[in-house]
Amino acid sequence: MMKKSALAAAMAVLLTFTSCGISGMIGESESSESESSETATSATEEATEAEESSEDDTEETTEETSEVSSEETTENEEIKPTEAEEFTPVDGLSENYADLDKRCFAYDGKIYTLGESTLQDFIDGGVPIDENELNNSGNNVNKNHGTSTYNVDINDFTHIQLEFINTTDSNITEAECLLSYVRWYTIYVPKPDLEDSRNQEIIDNINDSAKHVCFSFPLTLTKDQLLENNSNTTEETDTNYVRYEVDSEVYMGSSGYNFQFNQETNQLKEVSIDWLP
Repeated sequence: MMKKSALAAAMAVLLTFTSCGISGMIGESESSESESSETATSATEEATEAEESSEDDTEETTEETSEVSSEETTENEEIKPTEAEEFTPVDGLSENYADLDKRCFAYDGKIYTLGESTLQDFIDGGVPIDENELNNSGNNVNKNHGTSTYNVDINDFTHIQLEFINTTDSNITEAECLLSYVRWYTIYVPKPDLEDSRNQEIIDNINDSAKHVCFSFPLTLTKDQLLENNSNTTEETDTNYVRYEVDSEVYMGSSGYNFQFNQETNQLKEVSIDWLP
């Protein structure tokens, strides 16, 4: 009987320990699950915040990069002067921009040739030479001497200068002398640092000049275009002069073409052609 009581007491103690152990395990499991859930939630929130922060940084970086790129593009963008109207040379002019065997140009469609055309030819052709200067056309010129300079004001910015020479053995009038020099020049050329309206005013004057004056090349000729057409230069200077010349067979010296280009844009600023027999 005592053995049965002792056995019952032992079993009761064992059940108590077992019940507590299982409750403890369940309690630890729930706590672990709760802590795990809280940890996962916290990690998710941190990841979300990090992603949002990354997106903000990306947007800011993109905006900054775009702004810098835009600024660099604006700063580095090459500003080119307005191009002239399409160039169509007068029939009879050379395809060689600096043809030493055919030095000529046209005014209002009529061709004038150095060494052949006279001052009287210009007068008869209606070239608007300064009237006061035309009063000198009757003056005598000694042999082997030249005339004074005759000016043609095409418009406010572009002009022509003409000179003539007496290659005969007697005295003749200036009107009879042969064309020995022509110079076309523009006071201004389009440049990147000028306002658009100013550049347009300049190019309008050059385009207007081209309606009257025509060489073998456009009046908006660039240095590269000239050298591409004719690379047989006599001289090229650091000040953007390009010269083509040949020695005279009669007089001491040489003559030919002289081009001057703007230092910034390499666009034609002036051109002169001279002639000696």
